Amino acid sequence: MSTPFSACVQTVFRLNDAVRELARLAEPLQLPPLAGREWYEQLLRKLLPQLAEQPFLVAAVVGGTNIGKSVVFNHIAGCRASATSPLASKTQHPVCLVPVGFADHHKLANIFQGFKLLEWEDANAAIESHDEHHLYWRVSAEVPQNLLVLDTPDIDGDAVVNWLRADRIRACADVLVAVLTQQKYNDAAVKQFFRKAAAEDKAVLVVFNLCQLPDDEAYWPLWLETFSKETGVKPDHVYVAPIDRRAAESNSLMFYPRAWPVPVTGTAAGDGFDPNMPRLLGADLAELHFSEIKLRTLRGSLMQLIAERDGVPAYLAEIQASSSAFQAAADLLSAQKLAQVDNWPTPPNSLLIGQVRQWWRSHREGWTRTIHDTYGKLGEGLSFPFRWVHRRVTGEPPDLLEVYRKQEWDVILQTVNQLFEELSRLSHLGNEQLRPRLESVLAGSSRSALIEDLRLEHAKVDLEAEFNEIVAVQMQAFAAENPGAFSMLRRLDSVAAAARPLTSVVLFFAAAGPVGHAVLPMVTDAAAQSLVHVVGDVAGGAGAVVVGEAAMSQTAGRLRQLEAHFRRLNSACASRRVEWLVEFLRTRVLGQLQSELQNAIGVPQTTAFRTAIECVKELQAQLGSQPAQPT
Repeated sequence: MSTPFSACVQTVFRLNDAVRELARLAEPLQLPPLAGREWYEQLLRKLLPQLAEQPFLVAAVVGGTNIGKSVVFNHIAGCRASATSPLASKTQHPVCLVPVGFADHHKLANIFQGFKLLEWEDANAAIESHDEHHLYWRVSAEVPQNLLVLDTPDIDGDAVVNWLRADRIRACADVLVAVLTQQKYNDAAVKQFFRKAAAEDKAVLVVFNLCQLPDDEAYWPLWLETFSKETGVKPDHVYVAPIDRRAAESNSLMFYPRAWPVPVTGTAAGDGFDPNMPRLLGADLAELHFSEIKLRTLRGSLMQLIAERDGVPAYLAEIQASSSAFQAAADLLSAQKLAQVDNWPTPPNSLLIGQVRQWWRSHREGWTRTIHDTYGKLGEGLSFPFRWVHRRVTGEPPDLLEVYRKQEWDVILQTVNQLFEELSRLSHLGNEQLRPRLESVLAGSSRSALIEDLRLEHAKVDLEAEFNEIVAVQMQAFAAENPGAFSMLRRLDSVAAAARPLTSVVLFFAAAGPVGHAVLPMVTDAAAQSLVHVVGDVAGGAGAVVVGEAAMSQTAGRLRQLEAHFRRLNSACASRRVEWLVEFLRTRVLGQLQSELQNAIGVPQTTAFRTAIECVKELQAQLGSQPAQPT
């Protein structure tokens, strides 16, 4: 059956997983680390080690000088574990008895923060005086399972180091067995110690030791009332123990339960206790409601964990605030026209005409294809001498692809320089999140390295293959969008094949034959006169490349469908090449920066962030606190 403790355990472990994942996701936000935050230290070093499915309790015997703390400790332990003396105090370091098998499943160092743990082999080891904080421990078969019992240094001695050790034990303990006497119940140092314990809502069992019974039966309630009023401690159980040195040394001292507050009608213990029947302290500790006490003693740490000002909600609010700052940086970056690729060169018309001719030739069928191919080869053979003479006179024609590649490179250099100039300007305008990242992009030889990489990538591009692909796509689109015009061209091509190959539609595109001479100059002249205007924004979305509508509208209505389609072919080629450059620059220059900004912006939308909020609300409900959310 689920208890408040088990529900709280599950929530804390879910919260721990969410917080650790958040810390990983929030690395781009560059927040201070979790380590060192008080709430996280409480989570890591106290809550996680001590919140287990089967809760254990740490019971520490505490009190002033020479009042029999070690005697009480030995009686709880069920054996003479700690050295005792009727003389002055000797315990200098805390000692701990651990149940069999406990250390195999728990890290004692996590439970006892601030101590150097040493196995306890000599009962006198704890009385050796030195400044290092030791905690001696050993396994004891007499100690109940899930109960750790400690003997501690005096909380009112002259040695300041003992006060520090006592404070650290108080922080670790779930239950304090407060050993008081007539002389020590109202001591200032003792009261100061227990005021802190009351503020932490520690469970406290009060043992009034060294009592003169039955004479002191009328006085211990007065002593305890003063102690409670001065410290704020509300004892969970109260015992009185008589002065009996022989019984103390033989581990047979009697501890009599007493009701608190004292009933008006008498001194009956109530709750099933017989005030005249002595109790075994170890057995009573083992019968405590472990879950309720553990939740109670850890409540302070849990409340610190969910505190709005300095707990998990504050951490979540810190993430949100930093994420908003990154959002502002991303907005600023995207709002700038960092580099605009304008007036990209269009491929030479003759180059595209050749590609169209090849496409048309590959789509001929039957006798039409045979006739055109035959006469095409014949025509090439007949024209070879004329072409040879022409090359001897005018020289070898330039490689159109390499000419175009050079034109592209000039635009690329201009675009890269513009990009770095704008980034430099923005680095002086950007906020604290954007500025250091831009400076990193601009540092050292970034620009020269980028240009060299870009040159190599540009040289590897197969322009002919790209144009072939674009022509194929555009011609297929022309056939699908203009079925009538395409059918007419196919009929003209068939008629030309039946008559003479020199009048075929293929030669129309090659600027030869009667049809080609009549129409092609009009197409190519218009394309040359109205430059295709292509724009790509490096800081925009992927493939943000458009053809200027103004350029298209200048010739709208003045050319036939074929001319318009030819010009669309030009613009498609230029757009594809601009997309290539834009994507390269975005990936190599802005890609990491933009992805880093987006990762930072998205942290508050992650599952880990939502889970952390849910866990905080659950803990607030389980602990009865008011909800607190990051703003």
